[in-house]
Amino acid sequence: MKKIYSFIINQNQEIETQEESKNESGETIITKRKETKSVPKTFFVARPTRSQSDAAQLYNSAQVSDGLRKNLLSVYSLDKKYREEGVFTEEDNKRYKELYDVLIKAIDELQVINKTSETERTEEQKKRWVEITEEMSQTRLKLKDYENLKSNLYTHSAEYRARNMTITWWVLNLSHKEEDGKEVPFFVGKTLDDKFKYYDDLIEKEDVFIKAVIEKFMYVVSFWIVNGSDKPEDFAQLEKFMESDKKEALIV
Repeated sequence: MKKIYSFIINQNQEIETQEESKNESGETIITKRKETKSVPKTFFVARPTRSQSDAAQLYNSAQVSDGLRKNLLSVYSLDKKYREEGVFTEEDNKRYKELYDVLIKAIDELQVINKTSETERTEEQKKRWVEITEEMSQTRLKLKDYENLKSNLYTHSAEYRARNMTITWWVLNLSHKEEDGKEVPFFVGKTLDDKFKYYDDLIEKEDVFIKAVIEKFMYVVSFWIVNGSDKPEDFAQLEKFMESDKKEALIV
């Protein structure tokens, strides 16, 4: 199975061990005891098939329509309303465009460097790659302030609701784990409703390990959808964001 991203999270498990010893009569005595060990567990986000991509688009469209039927405004309607009310100043719009242009330029330059394999890159290219990725990180963090404000304004739009539900749809369908040497779906269920119910059941258990796994799946899938990222170096940036501040990791 092709993968977008793999990760490992340690789980504390109670494991039974046994020790052999001899008593005074020379008989073998087996002493059993239980101890808690940290066991690494492997998870991954599978690369979607074409049929899954088509299904996701249909699901998103259906959720947008459902939101509009429930009297949620569209992004277009909200955007028109906020532009008339002047949510962003002219200087804000100018600064946002400048930052976005910087990011696009950096992405273009990075793509040129990425055409050369890492082993064939010159020292100058390697140095520049590090500089560009750092510049992109800083620019994205600055853009995030604007995007968060905009995102908060559009929280109640039909498209915003549909996007969040579609992200969950992807999480439910792409999340997998390695178990007993096999690659199996993390969320069990034959239908989407079954998987949603399984997801809700896991959340209600309030298991720290399960919570960490689901949170990581959410981060990875959201990052993949929002940024269109599926290269190892892209996810290295995600890890960097998560390590610095998990709650501020995503660039949305």
